[in-house]
Amino acid sequence: MAFQRQFLLPGGMSVLLMAAGSAFAQPPPSTSPSPATFHERVEDVARALQNNPRFKNLSEEQRLNRVEFVIGNTLFALLHEIGHVAINELTLPVLGREEDEADAYAILRMLRIVGTGFSQRALAEAAKNWFLNARRDQEIGATAVYYGEHTLGQQRAYQVVCLMVGSDPAKFKSLADEFQMPSERQQTCRRDYGKIARSWDAVLAPHRRAPDQPQTKIYVAYSEAPENLVGFARAFRRVQILETVAQRSASDLAWPAPFTLEMRSCGQPESAWSEENRTVRICYELAFDFAQLYDAYVSTAGSPGSQE
Repeated sequence: MAFQRQFLLPGGMSVLLMAAGSAFAQPPPSTSPSPATFHERVEDVARALQNNPRFKNLSEEQRLNRVEFVIGNTLFALLHEIGHVAINELTLPVLGREEDEADAYAILRMLRIVGTGFSQRALAEAAKNWFLNARRDQEIGATAVYYGEHTLGQQRAYQVVCLMVGSDPAKFKSLADEFQMPSERQQTCRRDYGKIARSWDAVLAPHRRAPDQPQTKIYVAYSEAPENLVGFARAFRRVQILETVAQRSASDLAWPAPFTLEMRSCGQPESAWSEENRTVRICYELAFDFAQLYDAYVSTAGSPGSQE
């Protein structure tokens, strides 16, 4: 029986997203060297959008913002699932909700291990995603699932912001203010970050890979996508999202056995870790849904933490 955890975003697909999928259509072949860093590859994908009629009137910054939102949130979802893999494969203790622990793993990885300006912006986009998702749920009259495995979306959003400001109060204060987090809560977030960071450091310490220790193989696979999602599949191949996470994860930890990171079409927006298949599955529909949220709300949304 599969051990599965889902990173679900409710909401149906729309005609709008048919265009969003084609927005990432493969650009003409280039003779220039392949971009070296992850963020450079993200920027490369954004530049390719200038050839798409749907985005021809947008500035370079506006195109990049859209691409960073979709790819950044997908990266967070992928690292969230790696958190589940770590808990399961390394038999780590869980003193609370496993979903919350997986979120914390993803946040710490993006703050401390990846540590780039892009990864930090991607965390802010992940928080924004949860606020926008909650707003969409409210508008469509979706019922909050209080008995579910996941914490409610707005709580997940504030946890992302809290750990960010807790890691560096000066650097991320403006972000916390933007998300309308009270100053007294910002102060206590430093304590929260310290406890969570120490806890993850402690449980992972015995599993850190020694410099002379062989790396466990983490396979990557991009399955074919249907026509309306093929643009997303091409974009993720181009930025090498699976390869980047696989390489860092294999370098960092001594995993007991190989496993696979796969992107595929699933028929619904989700990601999941299957112990039975030893595969982390990231669905192209999840990126499709991130694009839907961005197109529907970001240009008109007020402050992300607003309840309006």
